[in-house]
Amino acid sequence: MEGTYILGNNNPFEEVDGTYIEIPELINEMEIHNWIVNLFNNNSILKIIILIDTNPLLDLQIGYHIRLSLEVLKEKALVPIMYISKTSLNNIILQTEIYSQILATKGVVFAEFDLPANRAEMEILESLPESDFLTKFLKIVKIQPDEKIGRHSLANIWGAYTMDKASSANALPKDADFKKNLYFKYISAFNNLEKLKPSRLNILDQINLDRTKHIDAKGKKILYIDDQAEDGWEEVMRKIFKTDLPVDFVVINEKVKDFESFSDESRNIIETQEFDLYLVDLRLNGSEEDENLNPEMFSGMNVIKKIKSINQGNQIIVFTASNKVWNLKALFKAGATDYYLKESPEYSFSKTISEDNYEDFRNNVNDCFNRSDLRYLFKEWNNSKIQNTNSDVDFIAESETALLIAWTQIENYHWQFAYLTLFQIIENYANKLYIEERYEDTLIDVLTIDKTDQFNYEWLLTYNKDSINGDYFSSIKNTQRSDIKVTTLYKVSCLLKIKYGKNDSFLKEIGYLNSKRNQIAHKVSGTVVRKENLSKILKIISEIRNN
Repeated sequence: MEGTYILGNNNPFEEVDGTYIEIPELINEMEIHNWIVNLFNNNSILKIIILIDTNPLLDLQIGYHIRLSLEVLKEKALVPIMYISKTSLNNIILQTEIYSQILATKGVVFAEFDLPANRAEMEILESLPESDFLTKFLKIVKIQPDEKIGRHSLANIWGAYTMDKASSANALPKDADFKKNLYFKYISAFNNLEKLKPSRLNILDQINLDRTKHIDAKGKKILYIDDQAEDGWEEVMRKIFKTDLPVDFVVINEKVKDFESFSDESRNIIETQEFDLYLVDLRLNGSEEDENLNPEMFSGMNVIKKIKSINQGNQIIVFTASNKVWNLKALFKAGATDYYLKESPEYSFSKTISEDNYEDFRNNVNDCFNRSDLRYLFKEWNNSKIQNTNSDVDFIAESETALLIAWTQIENYHWQFAYLTLFQIIENYANKLYIEERYEDTLIDVLTIDKTDQFNYEWLLTYNKDSINGDYFSSIKNTQRSDIKVTTLYKVSCLLKIKYGKNDSFLKEIGYLNSKRNQIAHKVSGTVVRKENLSKILKIISEIRNN
């Protein structure tokens, strides 16, 4: 029988027209997979006869690997399979337990050894129809994961595999070891039914264009922290993120229970280097965290809090296999910007859901990149909180509260409200020092406005109209006083000129900032607050609080 291949360790069918191949000693699933693939690649197989002998479990596993090698064998995985045994079916079931389910699937025949009858049955063997693969095979058999592999490891490996497919990165090699695992082949088969169809390569396919749904990370630096980055994640992520240089995508691959458990090198990277995005796995301590139900106790949670303590503007996306509400609530409370749900082999997500999940991730990453200004503003904000021990106690306390409110507004991108809150700090200080008494302008306990310099010239502030950039005050050298309109802008300008020695260029900029403040207060449409505006005010507050 042309195309008939008999697999076994003792061939009783020497008279049968077929090719006999001895089953070697195969000690693990990877070896079984490789042997099966080589067998089909090197032979034109139309029928498979498997002789059950001393190792019935291995004999049945060979059948499973044939059926589930869709990515490699495609429609060849549907060849008819016939098991022949000198032992009864009942004994086979007792010895192989759940694996015996393959014998109840379509396209698979079991027969006890009877040479004439077996030869007749071989003649009429039929393949498993493509239309029946799902209902007559996949939904009948139940493959369980290897007990030696923890749920965390399964989620890691499967998650990398599904992201690779959803992103069209194809970063994982076709012969990756995890793809040879029977459980993974079983789970992936539900979403790989199209592999049964003969490939129809067009010209573009032959050119092998890169169809990866990339994430543009030019000019960005990313830190990826995962205890099992080697399980395909690093390969996939490096393919997805298009950075200027490979060194712009930094990976820390260490199993830790908390931040302090990292190596000195890794702690130094986190504490001293700046990144536009942090990707952190929630569970960094492997299978030891499989049974943990308290989100606060996850190792990754400790790392997230550390990263946020360094700079509250740091953007963090957490990788987690759980989307339970209490877990996500704890993540956001700890400072995570968003999360990526690692798909688990325990649930069968459709291709569409996987692709939507990846698109959400891409959008979240871009949102984080757009929020990179927060790192810079936090440093300015943090500097503004520095205070001199001789500073006004009441003012320090008041401004401290206002600064905390302002940061919350900045972090939530309510920048107009933050602008008003910060500008008010400067106004309050100017009002506190400036009084009008007996028509004499003065800064309490500091200097008079009518200050005489070393050349015996008295300086005054002159009001300047500027309809484009905002009205402002500037200083002039004059020996005679002029009428001065005592506005908030004038008080602030006096403060910055007299106490902090700012020049006219600086005072003109204050006029611009004051104009923006008025536009916001009066709800002028089109008023935009930029990072530079907030930064300027924070620098002034820093100088006031520290001097």
